[in-house]
Amino acid sequence: MTTATQCLPTSPPGTCLSIPTLSSIAPLTPLFSSKSSTIITPLFLLGISLFILSLTLSHYYSGRPIVELGQLGPRGRKNYNWNENQVGSGGRFIDWWLFGGCVYIRAILFVWDKLFTTAATYCDGVDEDGAGSSYEGGGENVFACFGVTAQDNGKDDVTGEKMPVRQQQQHTKHSVGIVGYDSSLGAHGPIVLAYIRASIFILAWCSICTFFTRTHEELANWLMNFDGKAFAFVPAIINEQLVPLAFYLMRGIQYMMNFNPSVFWDSNTLFNSTISTFVGTILYSKAFIILLELALFLLGALLNITGIYVPKGVSHPGGPRPHRIMRAPKWPSGISHVLPKELLETKEGRWRCAVAHDAHRDTLAQFKTAETKDGELEGTTRPTLTGEPFGRQLWTVHKRQPRLDSVETEDDLNTILKTEFSSNEIRTKEANGSNKQQKEEEKNLLQHIGDLFSPKKDQERSNNSKESNDLVEKLASGGRTPLSFDPSKNVNSCDQIFRAQMISSYIQDNGGALPEDIAHLQSNEDSKKAKTVEEAAKRGVAFYSMLQTSDGHWAGDYGGPHFLMPGLIVAWYIMGQPAYMISSGHQNLMLHYLKVHQQEDGGWGTHIESPSTMFGTVICYLAVRLLGAKKDDDWVVKGREFILAQGGAVMTSSWAKFWLCLMGCMDWKGHNSVPPEMWLLPNWFPFHPGRLWCHCRMVYLPMGYLYGSRFTYANAETDPLIKELREELYVGSYDSIDWDATRHLVAPMDNYSPIPLFMKFAQNCLSVYENWSIFRPLRDTVRKAGLKFCLEYMRAEDLQTNYIDIGPVNKALNLVSAYHAANFDINDQAVQNHIMRVGDYLWVAEDGMKMQGYNGSQCWDTSFAIQAVWECGLLDEFPVMSSKVWAYLERTQILSTEVSQSSPAYQYESCDNRDKFYRHVSKGGWPFSTSAHGWPISDCTGEGLKGVLALMDSPLVMQTVKAGVLKGIDAERLYDAVNVILTLQNEDGGWATYENNRGFGWFEQLNPSEVFGDIMIDYSYVECSMASLTALADFHEKFPTHRSKEIQFSLRRGGEFMKSIQRDDGSWYGSWACCFTYGCWFGIEGLIKAGEDPSSDCIQKCCKFLLSHQRPNGGWGEDFTSCYDKAYAANGMKSYGDDGSGVVNTAWALMALSAAKCDHIKAIRRGAQYLMMRQLDCGDWPQEGISGVFNRACGITYTAYRNVFPIWALGRCASTYGGVLDEKDD
Repeated sequence: MTTATQCLPTSPPGTCLSIPTLSSIAPLTPLFSSKSSTIITPLFLLGISLFILSLTLSHYYSGRPIVELGQLGPRGRKNYNWNENQVGSGGRFIDWWLFGGCVYIRAILFVWDKLFTTAATYCDGVDEDGAGSSYEGGGENVFACFGVTAQDNGKDDVTGEKMPVRQQQQHTKHSVGIVGYDSSLGAHGPIVLAYIRASIFILAWCSICTFFTRTHEELANWLMNFDGKAFAFVPAIINEQLVPLAFYLMRGIQYMMNFNPSVFWDSNTLFNSTISTFVGTILYSKAFIILLELALFLLGALLNITGIYVPKGVSHPGGPRPHRIMRAPKWPSGISHVLPKELLETKEGRWRCAVAHDAHRDTLAQFKTAETKDGELEGTTRPTLTGEPFGRQLWTVHKRQPRLDSVETEDDLNTILKTEFSSNEIRTKEANGSNKQQKEEEKNLLQHIGDLFSPKKDQERSNNSKESNDLVEKLASGGRTPLSFDPSKNVNSCDQIFRAQMISSYIQDNGGALPEDIAHLQSNEDSKKAKTVEEAAKRGVAFYSMLQTSDGHWAGDYGGPHFLMPGLIVAWYIMGQPAYMISSGHQNLMLHYLKVHQQEDGGWGTHIESPSTMFGTVICYLAVRLLGAKKDDDWVVKGREFILAQGGAVMTSSWAKFWLCLMGCMDWKGHNSVPPEMWLLPNWFPFHPGRLWCHCRMVYLPMGYLYGSRFTYANAETDPLIKELREELYVGSYDSIDWDATRHLVAPMDNYSPIPLFMKFAQNCLSVYENWSIFRPLRDTVRKAGLKFCLEYMRAEDLQTNYIDIGPVNKALNLVSAYHAANFDINDQAVQNHIMRVGDYLWVAEDGMKMQGYNGSQCWDTSFAIQAVWECGLLDEFPVMSSKVWAYLERTQILSTEVSQSSPAYQYESCDNRDKFYRHVSKGGWPFSTSAHGWPISDCTGEGLKGVLALMDSPLVMQTVKAGVLKGIDAERLYDAVNVILTLQNEDGGWATYENNRGFGWFEQLNPSEVFGDIMIDYSYVECSMASLTALADFHEKFPTHRSKEIQFSLRRGGEFMKSIQRDDGSWYGSWACCFTYGCWFGIEGLIKAGEDPSSDCIQKCCKFLLSHQRPNGGWGEDFTSCYDKAYAANGMKSYGDDGSGVVNTAWALMALSAAKCDHIKAIRRGAQYLMMRQLDCGDWPQEGISGVFNRACGITYTAYRNVFPIWALGRCASTYGGVLDEKDD
């Protein structure tokens, strides 16, 4: 290597430096040109050619002009404009160059992470041990985008026709995911990105190295003339490759230290010495840094090739946790809490669940009353309810309000459907078929349907029109004592109050009759179990049909977390405790809930099945006191003792500390900074908050606003209750606490995701920024702008969701923020609109009133339920039920009806607004809950679409649509749903929840929550991937010409992703329910729909995993610890199941095995007979353990699961295996 020697004038012997000269890099020059002054070389031209090829391919596959390349990608936008000058996460102009799917600089990262991943073993399509895909990362290998392997014949599995090379199935390994994904080209992304990345890498390498060669000689000359007297201390031991960088940095420091403002009077001096040298130093340093990055990625590629280190994909959930949950919850035994009658039946009336228009009318009536009562709302702008009413649930003590207009409601739908299905008109229409036998069968079916709604001649059923309350309570009890709750036996409520209301309404509306399949319960016949699998399934559907609400959905308890309701109570207390928000009746039911869930040690868990935590206990204790409980009450004293035993409230997690700060029960210095000015960062910034998972983003958005405003309850210093709380919550004197020293304190029981050292360092830096006066001028300037944007963003969220908001935490925080922005005026319209929607989150069960984890799970549960009925072949056996589901799904598709498009939310669907507020396309998706909620989710859209497609197989439902009784769902609306799904596919081939993943795996190193895991970015999940790709597959069967190539390629990519996250033992980790049985159902069914043969290794390995966990009684069981520990619960559902088994887990396992056509008939039979054995006489199943989970560490309730999935599993088993399951084992 050629060098030039420079000795500093005052250097001691041995400190002369060797400076590389231009000739030392001569071997690099031929890669680009014989002359260093040009970049137009063969390699450069190759890069340009590949780039043009990528654009051409995009045009070919999309069928649209090149200038509309983004039409499939950025948040599902159409008509993307190349000239768009906005910036932001997920596909706008700057991201196309830096962090988007078609990036330039980030392409270098991708290339080195992907290009050489499987060079040695790619063509074999197997890993070193011959087991198939060995690398468990998520993402596309660049090599895999250029061709096919010998095992692939390159033909379409359906048509048998030769496919374009880029669509043929790839046998790839996956090793990427560490840098995150942004899908900018929909399902065509990998097709185009393969060539684009190769071209970008070549162009970037040419640019960097040409710049290096052209400037190196000048740099060397500059260093040779460098006067380094001040830096004679630099040791000769410094590696000569680092010398230039060190000198450049030191030179810049020297000029900064010696900078004289007088140079501004001499422009020549300014531009020719100081500034030019400083700028040059920065530029030269950057060049070397980039080259260093390339070297590091070369090293990473080498490690990948050799197998020394293969990073898992960012969406891989990982293996078992090393630190597992060792504590168990415990409640006093033998104490049965009966819900007092006076809590259910108040002076105003009995608590009931109003839905849809009934709920809207009740809310409007109560606010109209509040307007005149004591002048509370006089002189204000009238609050309004917007969005679709269908699906809304509201617990109220008021009687049904009269109709105020002629708008068609769900009650009209019920009447019309019953009239239609019991009339001779439909029978006549339906009897006009061309096939005589079919005509006779349909006529008999319609006669049967008519009989269901016609009085019996012998009046046997009409005599039971006034069914006794005892029967209703028995049917609704789920096998338990009515209205009794004993947490020591089972801490999960079984929704007795709601179910009793629905059953009573059903009986009343149907002349006193139960469904035919369970009519024996009204007679003197002995109770009997179902004799066949089909009979058990039908009995289950009959019972569940009674629980359907008038607008067509199924409702249920979606509670579980304990930390939700306290936030709402804090907001209520801060705003002056308005009775029309939380009445005395609400308060009493809330206190009852908190009291019955207190554990034996005095604490509360993070959720109902969690052992006591400081997070749950501190925030529940705060709620108890704000609701009026006395500090000397025994149960309150026990709660306080638990807190103090753990070191006081300073040991709770950050979310609980935040609520304490709002209440004035903790100084803001005790909470780590949540700077709102983060939103002012350029959108291309790697850690811009717009890249966070939407739930995380929408919680920390109002947190930033309230923290930046230092909001505190206005009467904190004068309210005697706050004074008492300051004394009760801490071990020492409140005034003596060094708050800054408590910021990082957290009890071990809360510390599920310990804050990494880097995040603590960042938080300490922010603490300096917040508290040092030297930063005040800057802080005050940028904070004002940050608060302004936060307020604008929160208002957009409120309007997009019709003031429901994405979840209960940000609902309460947005409400407090709106109250603060309104100058503490509770009569402000925005505040009132918020309060109108508070009831959407509340639910009443036999354990009291709770706040749900969403405004319900209506669409999710209903979509599953109708698919279960479809697979049982019973859609036309229950025509009114099926037709009501169609009506509900039609009204629930987001921004697709006249009512939803007339709401303020629709204006935010424009490209500009979605760009500004980081929203993916919404129109055409289905939600988890209601259309008014406004947030589409990939799996909810998939399940909603599958529900509609299933109902299209019902002749009776389609006939009512054709007759105009039900509104139709035209093909364009289904196309919108498909567009949402396709554009939500991540670059790794999987699907995330609400949005494409915009961030990076290292974001989790900045997770500030302590109590939750994997909350920072929107990962791809097996559940979302299966729901999305199976919906695409079902849609493709009915609409084979719409975006056919794209859908087929999307299915292949989805299947590859699901393989990549399968565990070595064959299982899939379920991220949204408990847990491996759930994940295995999604994994197997998704792969089979993606084209995987049931006999393949990955399917059979999963079947073996499931069979290995079948329990002696024939069932399967898991509890919440499977999710928390990421390991199958060793004792199954020990606490709340049946000898370790549970009906929901058993159903999931059977659905997976049946989908795989498992030939272990005995195991399937034992599982099906276990479900039949556990079925109650009425067709219900008992409520067992908690079913749902989120963010790894928090359980959540789905009371619908105990009905839907056993029905579905029995129906699938019956259709797959037939009568063989009804045989007795030898």
